[in-house]
Amino acid sequence: MRARRSLFQQILIASLAPMLVLFIALFSYSLAARLSDAQRYQIDLGERIAENVAALIELPLISGNDQQLNDILKSALQGDIIALRVYRIGDSKPISVSRNTANGPGNTISILLEQRSIALTDAITGEQLPPINNILGRLELDISNAGLNALQRSIIAVSISIALLAILLGAAFALRVSRRLSQPLSEIQHVTQEIASGKHGSRIQHLERGELGELQRHINDMADAIEAQQRELSDYVEELKLAKGKAEEASMAKSLFLATMTHELRTPMNGALGMLQLLAKSELNESQRHYLDIAKSSSEHLLHIVNDILDYSRIEKGDMELEERFFPPQSLLGEILQPMKLDAQSKGIVFNTHIDPVLRRIEIRGDETRLRQIVINLAANAVKFTHQGKVDVSLEQQPVDAETLQLTLRVSDTGIGITPEQQAHIFESFHQADNSTVRRYGGSGLGLAIVKRLSELMKADIQLSSQPGEGSSFTVVWRTRYRKLAAQAQENTVDDEQCFSGLTAMVVEDNPVNQLLVARSLEGWGADVITANNGAEAISQLEQHHADVILMDLQMPIMDGFEATLQLRRRLHQHIPVIALTANTDPETQRRCLNAGMNAFLSKPVSLEQLRNSIAEQLP
Repeated sequence: MRARRSLFQQILIASLAPMLVLFIALFSYSLAARLSDAQRYQIDLGERIAENVAALIELPLISGNDQQLNDILKSALQGDIIALRVYRIGDSKPISVSRNTANGPGNTISILLEQRSIALTDAITGEQLPPINNILGRLELDISNAGLNALQRSIIAVSISIALLAILLGAAFALRVSRRLSQPLSEIQHVTQEIASGKHGSRIQHLERGELGELQRHINDMADAIEAQQRELSDYVEELKLAKGKAEEASMAKSLFLATMTHELRTPMNGALGMLQLLAKSELNESQRHYLDIAKSSSEHLLHIVNDILDYSRIEKGDMELEERFFPPQSLLGEILQPMKLDAQSKGIVFNTHIDPVLRRIEIRGDETRLRQIVINLAANAVKFTHQGKVDVSLEQQPVDAETLQLTLRVSDTGIGITPEQQAHIFESFHQADNSTVRRYGGSGLGLAIVKRLSELMKADIQLSSQPGEGSSFTVVWRTRYRKLAAQAQENTVDDEQCFSGLTAMVVEDNPVNQLLVARSLEGWGADVITANNGAEAISQLEQHHADVILMDLQMPIMDGFEATLQLRRRLHQHIPVIALTANTDPETQRRCLNAGMNAFLSKPVSLEQLRNSIAEQLP
């Protein structure tokens, strides 16, 4: 790669190049003109000599005195004249004289020999008579090039000397000018490079006069402005870093608060809902069962609000991840809609559900929990804003190819409807139609915002169609893979009261209510139960007793569920299935559970059906 020329070299070349071109052109022209003048001078000199000789030999030529003619010609052989020849009229043999010369002939000059007449005047008329010129012959004169060559060499030598002197003077001047210009320009270049590299305190120290000095002063002013802006920017960045640090601390505090509150809320909620489920299996009269349904519906509604708040926080932070697995689609329109059905019955409205028959024979791939959340939010909204008429929830399918379906979830109602102006903001967080809606119907304003965010995560399309006073229809369309429903999956969902007869299960839970709930549920399914209040007790009992499955809480005193599972796998070398039961539902907790060696993960509060199915999946 060719080296880059310095600024000094570039200026020097820019100065010398046009000067050299102009000098060579002028030098060539001048030298050619002087050489041509020298040659012309020789010819003119020869012509003058020939004219002088012609005047001298006119009389001998007329008189026929050849001796005198020859003497005159010999006397003319001087300088560069090397030969003279005289031709008479009508005579082809010349009278010639010559001399030997080493230079040889150069140019030959030929002139006519004329007899000159005297101007006469007519004596009678007084008029001047015309001259009578007689041609006597021709004179040829040979001139040697020796003098011309010497003169031309002298001209060339002098011209070259002058040219060299001019070149030296021009180069010296160009060097001085280039150095004078390159030094301040190099300093400008150096300072601008340092400013560009971040050294904003660099300045031009030696200021020139004229326009170059103005440029240097402007660059210094620009550097001052950049340095001031950089200081302001640095201060601003520091403020941003401090603000970012405070925001991160606040976010961490909020996340910790939400995680703590979620755990603290989910743990008693798990006990309350679980006990309500156990109570529902006992003998109750109609009034008691009605009160039980109300308590269960209210508890599930509270759980729904807690889930909305937690999930919205995750979505806002970008921590929400979808869990892809196959599951039966009828679970989306099953027991999860029971609280909405009860609310609809209490309001005197019809609550209809419909699922495509094809979907009862297959499993679809997706995040079952998030899809349930979408269904619950849309159905709960429909029931909340409908006072008469009906609410329809349907799930339809359309084949795309051998492994893919297009599913359409539609939730329609005959409620109060939504105006076009309100529809533009209906999916925004903490937004409801208007303030009167909040006062009359309540709610957190997060339901539809979460539905929208979850739909985007699933790459689903959500549409709203509504007319005020006539009702609304929400449609969610997405594509998913599917497979035929396995026979084992159907068997695992069978409601068998003694399905775990002969099974020994260990419940590791520090909360007495939750421990009692899980233990009583397992006993109701025919299992033998061993209980432990923390991980250390569990490890101690497992050294003495055998268990077929372990239901493990995570946050416990003395030893938590993670450490207990690690010791079970590494120290006791036991591969008993471990199912995590925790109020923490974030993906990071799930990953920690799997990394510790747990086999499954259930979030509190968990339904008895989910608990039973999860245990069944872990058994051989």
